[in-house]
Amino acid sequence: MTRKKYGIKVFIILIALLTCTLDWSCKYFSDVRIENISLMNVPSNRLRFKVTITCNVSAKTCLKYWKIGGKDTLYTDVTGENDVDTINIINTEALTHYRFQAIAFNSHSHYISKPHDFQTQLIYHATPYFVRDVMDSTFEPELHDKYFLTQIMTDPGSLVIINSKGNIVWYQPFEKGVKVSHWTDKGTMLCIVGPEKILSSGGNEIYEVDLDGHVLRHLKVGDGNMDKLVHHEIRYDNQGNLYSLEFTQKLFDLSSVHGKKTDTVHGDGIVVFDKNNKKIWEWSMLDHIDPLKDPNVLKRKKDWAHTNGLFKDKDGNFLISFRDMSQIWKVEYPSGKVLWKMGGTDGQFKIDTVSSFSWQHAIHYNQYGQLMMLDNGVKHKQSRALAFKVDEKNKVLTTQLNVPLPKAYFTSTKGNCTIFDKDKVLFCLTDPKVFVIADKNGKVLWRVNLAGDPYRVEEAKGFLRNKPYIDGSTKF
Repeated sequence: MTRKKYGIKVFIILIALLTCTLDWSCKYFSDVRIENISLMNVPSNRLRFKVTITCNVSAKTCLKYWKIGGKDTLYTDVTGENDVDTINIINTEALTHYRFQAIAFNSHSHYISKPHDFQTQLIYHATPYFVRDVMDSTFEPELHDKYFLTQIMTDPGSLVIINSKGNIVWYQPFEKGVKVSHWTDKGTMLCIVGPEKILSSGGNEIYEVDLDGHVLRHLKVGDGNMDKLVHHEIRYDNQGNLYSLEFTQKLFDLSSVHGKKTDTVHGDGIVVFDKNNKKIWEWSMLDHIDPLKDPNVLKRKKDWAHTNGLFKDKDGNFLISFRDMSQIWKVEYPSGKVLWKMGGTDGQFKIDTVSSFSWQHAIHYNQYGQLMMLDNGVKHKQSRALAFKVDEKNKVLTTQLNVPLPKAYFTSTKGNCTIFDKDKVLFCLTDPKVFVIADKNGKVLWRVNLAGDPYRVEEAKGFLRNKPYIDGSTKF
């Protein structure tokens, strides 16, 4: 190649590089401008909307929106830097007029669109009424911007999030009932789904969904390693594995108590699935207890002991709750050895008479490191929240929290309770069909009545999106 031709080739390359650089610089340093906004309804969900934003350059985008005539401004998540983004509006109430503005920004500039209006419609799918009928005026400011996750167990079912006024602000419908739900640290929801004919809060599917309605995980009996119905509990452990209670059964010789020589006893167990939905561990109570020691085993053999709660302790072992025995076991993982029993007729822990529990539900360690439960209180027909400091070495329980509710709130089965706002307790009470927040003396500060058969309620922490920062400021 001659020197002249080589020079011309280098010149052309330099011109091309300069053109690309100038084009990139113009796009990067140009002021952000929103060129188009498109609002779309989501046919399957009347409280969810999609907004597509097109910008002249790559930019992060979000929406701010509010009830027309309202005082509170809400925000969506902020997207990554793109020319086109689709954002979901999720925190809305039925039959309400809203207004929104789109915000676009990068490190160089930001842009706010003109206001756009939209209206929500009546919810009709698997969503019963919720009515707040008690609100202590001194407590009301603490409830501002608080949200609660619950579930509809009948067919069709749904996950539901309500605000502190008892209004539905989010839901995810399912063809079958949602038997139990759990709000994760990731801001997603785990749930067990199944038809009404599966009793004891049982189901044949496990779902994890996000707030945009995307299915992140799905397990189903008959697909892959899931071969048994699950019930009452679905949670993540620290390794990202899913664990749940499952129905189990085993053959026993019950002829000595007038049963069959080969008789089937139905009990419960624990199952663990890894991140790929592969079953990696299984345990059955029927391998650790003799049904012949129960004089009523023939009456109870179709649902023996009725396991209703499961929680993985910080040491990696499981706590499992048996309703009919009023007892909690600790099961070593992965050996499966029963380390101790608490409560009931043969419990190994010293418990004072006042704190003795019966038909307990929703066992867990709370944020204060206390073993907490809803004591349904079948013995005394009065339900309460209990929390203990557990001395496993000396087998002693020290009561840290005892919140009795008025007897009108007694629930014989189901329900749960958790710490709310550091020093109060959030309850789901199934028989009276209410959600309640009470202080440590049992005074009811907030109550929501609802239709249907509630099983659990949890605070949906992080449901409300924070106001985004632009260039270190929120002034936009």
